[in-house]
Order: sequence, then structure tokens, then C-alpha cells
Amino acid sequence: MQRKLTVPLGRLLFGLHLLLAAVVQAEPTITFLPAEGKGILWQLDSPQGKTSYLFGTIHVDDPRITNLHPSISQAIARSRSMTLELVPDPQTLRASMMRMFFSDGQTLQQAIGDKLYKEASQAMAGHGMPPQMVAIMKPWAVMMTLSVPKQKSGEFLDLKLYNIASQRGMQTHALESYEEQLSIFDSMSPADQKKMLAHTLADLDQLPAQFEKLRRAWLDRDLAQLERISNEQLPGDDPAAERFMNKLLDERNQKMLQRMQPRLREGNAFIAVGALHLAGEQGLLNLLERQGYMIKAIY
Repeated sequence: MQRKLTVPLGRLLFGLHLLLAAVVQAEPTITFLPAEGKGILWQLDSPQGKTSYLFGTIHVDDPRITNLHPSISQAIARSRSMTLELVPDPQTLRASMMRMFFSDGQTLQQAIGDKLYKEASQAMAGHGMPPQMVAIMKPWAVMMTLSVPKQKSGEFLDLKLYNIASQRGMQTHALESYEEQLSIFDSMSPADQKKMLAHTLADLDQLPAQFEKLRRAWLDRDLAQLERISNEQLPGDDPAAERFMNKLLDERNQKMLQRMQPRLREGNAFIAVGALHLAGEQGLLNLLERQGYMIKAIY
């Protein structure tokens, strides 16, 4: 039986997932790609002869993306375990959601001021968020919710993969916890949160076109284009964004690399992470190649 996330719970938590994937990667160049520059599903052959798969996802519920290509379905069928950035079980999601709200009596209006609060409230109403919930959300949670596409089916690609693994009785593992990801946002200063929310609100009209560009680049399996579009979404010369990026760039891929090692040693592992984690000098493909893996794009 498929497990469904409730709205707005699914939007909030999977919105965080997409935002991290879209913002975190600002590598200057793509250094590891096949000759044609494309690939979102990769076969990994370890020096010990164990085969696994690394899949670059985009965290949306668009049926053009969630209707899996046969190459992806076949790789899952050949795998014994499924590893995701985050395992979206409902209990974990509900517990983690509480981190998105003030618990000390503070309100969003107090945190960002009357003018920005009015803009944020109007924008969040368009995302179906009730005003009583918006009133106690942290600025970064509002920014994250506005920074991702509106839901349609509610079954994001990551949730689709998790549901497939559950139906098949596959072992499921997480590379990160929601606590870890949320703590990155909570560590931002109130001033930085306010500044990044203001930037998001100012660019709100441009976001649908940017989302579509990201989806098309993923459908084309073009990691280089995904990276370019992602970089376009970053505010230029913004110290707040730069501080945020510095917390994310150097650590997450190394952590993912370390935590996927047990699965890679077992072999027959299907590992899915945001596609932008794959490319670049510090991307997972390059890091895995340095460890002696033979890497081949199969889709």
C-alpha cells in the first residue's frame, strides 16, 4: 500500500528537499560527464566487482518525471536496497515539521516586519497555506515553500521511489536526516533569513519559468544545463546567500559519499540523490571515480 503525505506537510518537507538540491550546487564547472554531456542514471562497478546504481533525481511531482523510464525501472528491479537522501516515512516527516515553526511565541510578522509579512502572507495563500499556519512559520520555511512548484499529484519522484521500494520489500536507507537538513536553515541568522525571503518574494513571478527550465533540463538528462539554471536562481553578490552556500557546498557530498559506502560494499544498491549532486569537481561521480569505481551512464 502506498504511503501518502498530507498537504501541506508534503509540500513543506519536499519543498526543503528541492530547495537544497537547487541551491546547494554552484560548482564552477562540470568535470565528470560522459562524452555527450548527459546522464542521470549511472552504473557503479566497485574495485571488488560489486555493481550498484546512482540516480540523479529532481524533487517534483511532474508525471513526465515520475513515470519512470524503463532503464530506471530495470535498475531498481536488479537492486536489493533503495537509498534516498531522506526516507519520507510519515512519522519522521511529522516530527521534523515542527522545526519549521516558532516554538517560543515569536511570530513571522515580528521576525520580518509588517510590509514583508503582508507580501509573504499573500504569496503563501496562493500556495494553499492557511494564515494561522503562516503566522508562526520561520522565515526560511516560508522562503522554501515559495521556492518550489505547487503540488499536483503530491507523489514526488523521491516518494515514488520510496513507494516502489516499500511495495517490493526492499531495504530502505537514508543518506541524511531531516534534522540535519533543517539545522542548516535554523543556523541562518534572522537577518539572513529575512533577506533571502525578500529575494524570493521579489522573484516570485519568474519562478514558474525557472522550474520549467529545470524540468526540461532533467528530461534531457543534461547535468550541465541543470547546473547553469540552478546558478541563475542564486542572488548575485548577496552575502547572505554566500554564507548559506558555504555551509552546504563542501560538506554534503562528502557526507553522502561516506554514508553510501556500506550499501556500495553490499552491491546491488540503488542510490538516488538530487541530480545536481552528481557533477562537478566535488560531485559524487568524480568522488566515486577517485575511489576506483568504474562509472558508466546507462540513461
